[in-house]
This record gives sequence, C-alpha cells and structure tokens, in this order.
Amino acid sequence: MNDRHTTRSIWKRDRVITRTQQRSIGSRWLYRIDHYSSLPVVAIAVIALLFTSLVVGIALGFPAHWVTAFETGTSGVTLIMVFVIQHTQGREQTATQRKLDELLRALPEAQDEFILLEEASEEKLQKVEFDQRDLTRSHAQ
Repeated sequence: MNDRHTTRSIWKRDRVITRTQQRSIGSRWLYRIDHYSSLPVVAIAVIALLFTSLVVGIALGFPAHWVTAFETGTSGVTLIMVFVIQHTQGREQTATQRKLDELLRALPEAQDEFILLEEASEEKLQKVEFDQRDLTRSHAQ
C-alpha cells in the first residue's frame, strides 16, 4: 500500500528525492547552515561586520565588555561551524565511499578486498599500499 508520504517526491538540487530518502531534520539544518555560510554575500557581510566593529571599537576605546562579547561570539560561531563542517564532510565522504564500493562491485576485474578497506587494520592498509606501489612500478617499467 502506497501512502502519500512515501510516494511523494520533492526536488532537491535538480534531482528528485523521495521522502524516505530525506535527511533527518538535524542534518537538514546543518546542511542549510553549511550552504548559506558558504555564499559570497555571507563572507562580505562578515567582513563588513568585522570592519564596523573594529571602527566602532577604536572610536569607543575597545571597552572590556565589547571585547568579552566579541570573543564569546566568535568562539561560539567557530564551535558551531566545526560541527557543521564535520557533519557535512562526513556525510559526503560516506556517500562517496558507497559510490566507489558500488563501482568496485560492478567491475569484474576489480579486487573485492578493496570494498571494505576503510575498515581494515593499519597493517592491512600498509600491505595494500605496498602491493599497489609495487604493481605501479612494474607497470611503469
């Protein structure tokens, strides 16, 4: 039985995503913050705000409460942006890894041991790296 919530689709960045594929509300907010904070107009606004606060601070002699408020604000924004960037990069890295895994599965000559390589031990990663270097050197000669 199809209910309207699972069959209805929405448009996201020129492609259709079904409602069951949507991100959680927290993830959507973090992506929205990431998207808007990367716009050039936001960078210009931040630069203008910093310049204005510098000019006003010089005019008022940099009162202690201003410095405290400025430091608290910048620390808060920095902390929030660290989480935003970590979240969006983590999701994008996971999606990219799944796409690469799918490509490996689709190629008959690909080595299946590479599919879960990100979960391998450090020794296994080093062994694969050395094997790949040897293979590259042998093909170059």
